[in-house]
Amino acid sequence: MNLLPKSSSEFSQQDYWEKFFKARGKKAFEWYGTYQQLYSVLHKYINPRDNILVGGCGNSALSADLYNAGFTSMTNVDISETVIEQMTKQYEKTHPLMKFVAMDLLEMTLDAETFSCFLDKGTLDALMSDANQESVERAKKMFKEIDKVLKVGGRYICISLLQEHILQCLVSYFHNLGWMIRVCRCEEAEHQEDPTDSKQKKQGGSSRFPFPVFTVVCTKFKKMERMTPLLEFCPDERNIERLSSVDQLKERVRSVQHFATLCHQISHDEKTSKDVFIELMDPKSLKTTPKYTLFIIDRQCKSAQKFAAFVVPQGRETDWLFSSHEGRRQLADSAKYQRLLVIHLGRDHQFDSLDSVQTELAGIVSSLQPQGLPTNTQIPFLSLGAQVNQRKEIYRAASESTGEYVIEEVEEENDGKPVILRRLIFLSNPNVIQSEARMKNGKVDLKHLACQHHVVMVEELRQHFDLRNPALNSILVLGLGGGALCTYLHQAYPHFKVDGVEIDPTMVGLAEKYFGFKPSENLRPHIADGLSFVRDLAATESSERYGCIMLDVDCKDRSLGISCPPPSFLDPNFIESVKQCLNPHGLFFMNLVCRDEAKRNNVMEMLRKSFEIVQMRKIKGEVNEIIRCHPLALSTLPKARNGRKSLKK
Repeated sequence: MNLLPKSSSEFSQQDYWEKFFKARGKKAFEWYGTYQQLYSVLHKYINPRDNILVGGCGNSALSADLYNAGFTSMTNVDISETVIEQMTKQYEKTHPLMKFVAMDLLEMTLDAETFSCFLDKGTLDALMSDANQESVERAKKMFKEIDKVLKVGGRYICISLLQEHILQCLVSYFHNLGWMIRVCRCEEAEHQEDPTDSKQKKQGGSSRFPFPVFTVVCTKFKKMERMTPLLEFCPDERNIERLSSVDQLKERVRSVQHFATLCHQISHDEKTSKDVFIELMDPKSLKTTPKYTLFIIDRQCKSAQKFAAFVVPQGRETDWLFSSHEGRRQLADSAKYQRLLVIHLGRDHQFDSLDSVQTELAGIVSSLQPQGLPTNTQIPFLSLGAQVNQRKEIYRAASESTGEYVIEEVEEENDGKPVILRRLIFLSNPNVIQSEARMKNGKVDLKHLACQHHVVMVEELRQHFDLRNPALNSILVLGLGGGALCTYLHQAYPHFKVDGVEIDPTMVGLAEKYFGFKPSENLRPHIADGLSFVRDLAATESSERYGCIMLDVDCKDRSLGISCPPPSFLDPNFIESVKQCLNPHGLFFMNLVCRDEAKRNNVMEMLRKSFEIVQMRKIKGEVNEIIRCHPLALSTLPKARNGRKSLKK
């Protein structure tokens, strides 16, 4: 696996190990691999001319298989005299050059620098079954003995599951000795029948062990000053990555383990109701952002079509269908697959074609297929077309308030015709569009609202023009952003006074340069904190009151369950200040983005304490909801004419 997932705190490695080994009890660790599963890596690092010492041989057939392959200079050691006697009798005629010796690996009586290879298949894991000091000392004694019996240039080949305490002890010990260390993954050794998996056994298939099997190759060199020992990681037979630190090597191993554990859990859980996602990094890139994000969606129904992957083109990941939990569920239902992977392509990475994406992800996607599918199942890759990139970056910078941001243009289709949309994206929340405008003949179309929640706000506003409400002659927008809403309101109602408040001065400059925002006497930007602006205005008795206030401010903390507005704008005292800034017949609109039903109800109850009328309008295909509030009951306003005007785009 060339791509590496980010480490996830959701999976407590130590807890998982403890539960697993408790369940396994004293059963043999068959998943360490047979000769047929390990021969490719063994033949790569062992030469037929090597004098081989096999530590903790037990009654394994691995030594005999190696002997048959031409590795005849071999001494097998085990602490059990019984097993040594059994193995000697079994192989003395068929494998006459192979020796068996009863010996404690912690106190070997062999001559120094006699062997060129020490082979350990699971012995270290058995010797160091936990992280207590006694186990650590046992491991270090064996390492010291290995150092003694190996020649310079000799190799310690350790086949292990590399639990955290073993990984730490093994790598640190030999790195400090100045030895070269290479860690290779042995995927073939992981495909075995697991007798604890009764369901899989009944189905007649083989189970993939939930932990990766590794071969650690430690090559003995004399320690030299000013020379840093080499550290390498091989995720597969074709790739070798040179690393700069022990911590980096350990992180590579942990990442593979986390991914394997997650794949095992997903493949054995047929009732996943929540989206699970995996972020995959490119270890060869200096970029710190994921190259791919994979969302796993399981439908709660049986289907003849079991599994597929859907690649979202760059620039379309902000679409509701791909960016929201509900949208991805709808996509899975439309595709009619039992499990669907929705794949986002990282913004800062380059992708040549859909075929190249499929080639790079084929192995990982296969690892995430539902349990019971044959390993050679052809997995369809779906998309919106052959293009993987529909995004053109126009400008990128950062501000103190919002952090890094980009201005980009994305091509979409509208009624069969191509449409260019210009967007402002905060990279702290890259799947949310902060501002959006439609381009027309290379310029911003000022008469078009691209954001659906802005469309709904204006529709609601126009409904109250039908009431012939004279109070609607000034509008305050909290959250200017790219200025699209303010600009549209000014174009539609040039006699109104439209004020936009924005805390970040950088945004006002971007609005003017990229989104067609042009300040005038009736279109005024204010660089201020929206909270302070409203409270100061409410405290000034002689100040003019607004006919409409629109709140459209993004929340930076995604852990709160409410993405818009921030908690400080939902404080009852602030809401009272908003009410005081409205004239008696004014309107207050709030853009609410909330996935938590209880929190949504709390917001509605809080607003009802300040306003006579509080109504919510849901937006089809959007998470956004528009809340409309009136200080007075509708009965105090002039009666509306029949019908409702809709916003014309």
